Formats: sequence, structure tokens, C-alpha cells
Amino acid sequence: MKYLQLIALILLTQVTTVFGQAHIQFQNISFAEAKEKAAKEDKLIFLDGYTSWCAPCKWMEGNVFNQPEVADFYNSNFINTKFDCEVGEGIEIAKKYGIRSFPTYLFIDAKGELVYRTQSRMEVEAFLTEGKQALNKDFHIPTIKARFAAGELDPAFLLRYITVMNNVDPKESQAARAALDGLADDAFLKSPIGWEAIKQLGQNGTDKYSKFFLENKAYLKANVPPSEYLKKEQQLLRFAMYGYIRSNNKAEFENGLAYFEKSGAEEDHIEAAMFKVDWVSTNENEAAFIKLTNQLRKGVLKEQAEKLSFIARRNSGKYATGKEPSDAVLNQCYILAKQAVKLDPNSYSNQGTFAEICISLKKKKEAVAAAEVARALAEAETSKIIKIADALLERAKSI
Repeated sequence: MKYLQLIALILLTQVTTVFGQAHIQFQNISFAEAKEKAAKEDKLIFLDGYTSWCAPCKWMEGNVFNQPEVADFYNSNFINTKFDCEVGEGIEIAKKYGIRSFPTYLFIDAKGELVYRTQSRMEVEAFLTEGKQALNKDFHIPTIKARFAAGELDPAFLLRYITVMNNVDPKESQAARAALDGLADDAFLKSPIGWEAIKQLGQNGTDKYSKFFLENKAYLKANVPPSEYLKKEQQLLRFAMYGYIRSNNKAEFENGLAYFEKSGAEEDHIEAAMFKVDWVSTNENEAAFIKLTNQLRKGVLKEQAEKLSFIARRNSGKYATGKEPSDAVLNQCYILAKQAVKLDPNSYSNQGTFAEICISLKKKKEAVAAAEVARALAEAETSKIIKIADALLERAKSI
């Protein structure tokens, strides 16, 4: 029995080690060397364009690049490189390929030609999909540009062209979007490729594709995958909710709120709570804001450190839109931020927010203590964050 337990322990250790080591293997080589390796191994270069201060870049490192399925796929199929686009050779690469937002992901052939491009933070499944599309010639930028220039107007091709070229230069997708719009009659929008167009191009409730969705919900609900229908319905409603808040449209806001509150998912209830806070802080008085946030911090948000900190930060003045908060609101933000710190004291954002509010309230002892913790936590962040934390601590000490 002891022998079997020992074997089990060894196997568990080996599995843990393998998974702990899983990560995209970025090679510390120049771009010229990467092209040489790509030619030799007949692979594309995967290039992660990042900056030292980019929070989504760090999130991808800690949540996606280190997943076994991602590491296995990218290590097997690409020459993996990464360049800080504000340092050394990365500056020229960013200029050459027009990298202006971070992270940006480029897939480049051995000659240096851009084959595929995508960007921003994404979940594991989406990141794997992007990699697979980069290997598919039907998604390659030179290929689809040549086909479009030759006059191809197949709807599935146009949708693919729009999707790919939006990540290269949105202006280059406009002609294809106009062509697809001309083909998108009701019959088309009820077809499988029409549903793909609605999913990808329906954004804000006013464009052609989201309008069709809103006007044909019963038909679509009965004819498309339920999970996809729900995702699109929620996306459009979220966009609409912020419009209702800005326009003070209480009736429509409450209808939308009921949708999220009736859901059985906890995340929908949390989202409803955040909508309520936005509504009250925009359209009602400080007493209503204090009453609501007291209810939420003892109820649905009582364990939600990030949400409590966000509400405090949003309403404490630092990111206020045109007006300073009253003392009553500022004190309520102090209560919310303090609760967030208690729930998660190892969050730089939580400690920094609490320190900022304590500075505004002239609570020097608490301000310095929170700012010192924030400065220590900043060591795990970027150089830009460290500078911000240094300045925060100096302001706390100078109260």
C-alpha cells in the first residue's frame, strides 16, 4: 500500500510539473533570426507586440499563454517571439506593421509579409481559434485581398474579409461591408451565414444586423443555437442599458434590469447591481446612492472586491465627469473601498483606490498605510505602475 501511495505521489508530482511548465515558448531572438528559423522550419512567426505597462498583455501571460492546450498548439505550429513595442527593435516592428494598441498579435511569414493579425485580451478558446485561422490560407491577408480585388462577392467570403481586415485597417473593410449590406435582405439574414453576420456585425441596436435581430427575436430564438442567441441578446441589451441611463429612460431601464434580475446566473445579478449603481449615480441624488450601495455591499456585492472598488473609484472624484463628489458620497466611497481592501488586500487596484480616497478625506494614517502596500504590490506590475505608486505614496505622506 505504501509503495502504491509513493507511485501515486510521484505521478502527481510529474503531472503538476508538466502543467506548471506549460507556456508558449517565446524565443529570445532578433526579428531577422526569427525569419531565418521560419524559413528553415517552414512555419509562420507568431509575434506578440506588447508594452511594459499593458495590463491586458500581463493578463494574457498569466491566464492564456500558460494554458497547456495553448502552449502545445503555439509551440507546435509557430516560431514564437515577443517584442516590447517601446523598446529597441520593437519600436521599428511597431512602426513597420502599424501596431498602435496592445496587445497586438501578428502572424508573419519567412519573408516578413503579414499573413494574419488579431489583437486585445481574449479567452483561451478565442486565442486558439485565432491561431488556427492564422494557419488557414482562406484567412490569409494577401489571399483575401487578392480575391476581393478580383471581385469575389460570395457572402461568406465577404464576412470573412470584413472580420480579418477590421484587425488590419477598418477602412479597408468598408467596401466589403457595403457590398454585404446590399446582399443582406431578410432571406439572407435568416440563413446560417446571415446569422454569422448578425453575430459578428450586430453591435449597437441601430445597425442593420442588430435591428434585424431585435425585430425578429421570436424567429431567431427558434432557429439558432440557444447559447448564441442568448449571448447576442445580452450583448445588445447591455449596450442599450447604458443608453437608457444616459437618456434617463426609466421605463426601458427597468425593463432591461428585470431581464438580468430574473436570470438564474449570479453574474447577471451582479451586472444588474452595477447597472443600478450607474443609474442612481447618474440620475438620482446622493441619498439614493448611499442607500443603494449600502444594500449592495451587504447583499449581492458583499464578496465582490473588484466591483466595490470600481464603484468607489468611479464615484470618489478621481474619474468623476465634471463634478466633485459631496462629502457624504466621498465617505460612502471610503466605506466601499475599505471593504474591498478587507476582501482582497493583495490587489494593487484596491489598495490604490483606498489610498486615493483617504488622501481626499485627509485620513493620513490610512492613506500612507494603503499607499505603502500599493507600492509594494506595484513591484509585480509595470514600471509605469511603479511610478504611479511612488507618486501616490508621496502625496499620502504630504497630507
